[in-house]
Amino acid sequence: MSAGNDFEKRTYNYLRLAMIAVLILLAVAILRERAKVTGCWQGSISAYYYTPVHAVFIGALVTVGACMIVLKGATTFKDVLLNLGGLLAPVVAFVPTPNAGSCSSAEIVSRRAAVDIANNMFAYFVVGAVALLVALILGLTAKREARWGRTEVGGFVASVVLWLAGIIWLKADPDSFNGNAHYTAAALLFAVIIGIVFMSARGKRHQPVAGVRERRNFARAYGVIAAAMLVCLVIGLIARSSGILWIETALLGLFLLYWVLRTAEQWRADTEESKSE
Repeated sequence: MSAGNDFEKRTYNYLRLAMIAVLILLAVAILRERAKVTGCWQGSISAYYYTPVHAVFIGALVTVGACMIVLKGATTFKDVLLNLGGLLAPVVAFVPTPNAGSCSSAEIVSRRAAVDIANNMFAYFVVGAVALLVALILGLTAKREARWGRTEVGGFVASVVLWLAGIIWLKADPDSFNGNAHYTAAALLFAVIIGIVFMSARGKRHQPVAGVRERRNFARAYGVIAAAMLVCLVIGLIARSSGILWIETALLGLFLLYWVLRTAEQWRADTEESKSE
């Protein structure tokens, strides 16, 4: 293994660890807030936006989104899903749930949400335009072996469609966007995450770990996690507001478990490869 490749693999592994740390950060912030309140929870994780968890909630989602975009998927389609998930996560952060809740250790954060959303989403759409333009230039100027195929083109088109749909929605009906964009982005984000986990369960391009049996064990674990996440998402769509906190908690907990296992698998693969050099 060259020093360059080793550096790149370590960087990706540390990015995975960063995602794990950020998800734990959000969990700890919510649990500490809950410990200071007697006998109640907010109606959803998103509602903790209005509590002292505010900054951690926004920072965690933006960081997770950035990490998902930076990480390279084992397959082209998985990489596209990671990019789409990375685009959706900041929307969940910047557009708060309309339900502020009433369970907080301090006065519920009261802001002019429409003004915040208009400002922050404008900035996000501008950065999104720059990112899409850069991606297009890189795709068109890449060397022959790195040029876009159908999947990359499809992923780029899907990203552009999401970007345009967000702009049109916000411009045409701000009230509808402010009231529904959070839920729409969150549902799509969880759907993308489930797709990523399913691909890990069925993927054939994992680097070898200790052996075929151990690799299969990881794949089975991903399959169980993906199935459990799908059940939670379906229940959440049916239940809507009822019990949404526990459904979101289960989904994020399963995502955290997946990422811990995926990091362990990749780290072990890199270690085994280093030994074989």
